[in-house]
Amino acid sequence: MEIGAGRGALTLPLARRAHRVIAVEIDEALVADLRDRIDERVELVCGDFLQTQLPAAPYKAFGNVPFSRTTDIVSKLVRAPNPPSDAWLIIQREAAQRFCGPPYVRESLWSLRLKPAWHVEIVDRLRRVDFDPPPSVESVLLWLHRRDRPLLDEAEAHLYEQLIERAYTTNLSLSKATGRWLSKVQLRRLANDLRFGYDCAPPVLCFEQWLGLVRFIHRMRG
Repeated sequence: MEIGAGRGALTLPLARRAHRVIAVEIDEALVADLRDRIDERVELVCGDFLQTQLPAAPYKAFGNVPFSRTTDIVSKLVRAPNPPSDAWLIIQREAAQRFCGPPYVRESLWSLRLKPAWHVEIVDRLRRVDFDPPPSVESVLLWLHRRDRPLLDEAEAHLYEQLIERAYTTNLSLSKATGRWLSKVQLRRLANDLRFGYDCAPPVLCFEQWLGLVRFIHRMRG
């Protein structure tokens, strides 16, 4: 499935490699132009990708996506009832780093949301002259690969989501953000075991440390 077919820069190469391509483009003039240059392997859909139904069969997603809608598009893909096995998206470098977290930047709410079920990686940097017209920002190719087995089971995942949402959407310190689940003594012991500051700001923790917190709470409650 291609997000934003445009003039067909990705559509035509994809059609040569894939059994079937569903190419979504919102611009009617671009759709009309592309329709004359494709064969039966390409199904053109004129419409907004965010309003387009995703396939029920297994699929992969590709796209040079509008930078202003990157978060909405990633959200639609990863939260779909049938998400893609892989997504290859050309997006702004800063947004890609936010989805990846370390080693580029600290963990973000989005990097933590993705990592239990997805491998997230920047696999290539693109030059501005690769585009017509050249953009004013740096672009990269972001790869999202759905894990065959999520790192958290359903109960752990629910707890994990509660914990990171509370930690990142409030201005609480880590001890206050986790106070609903952990005593101060428990958090001090975990801080020592997992190598983080007892009362640090939540963004200081890496994904693996959040996993350690969640798994401890889940075992304790179980």
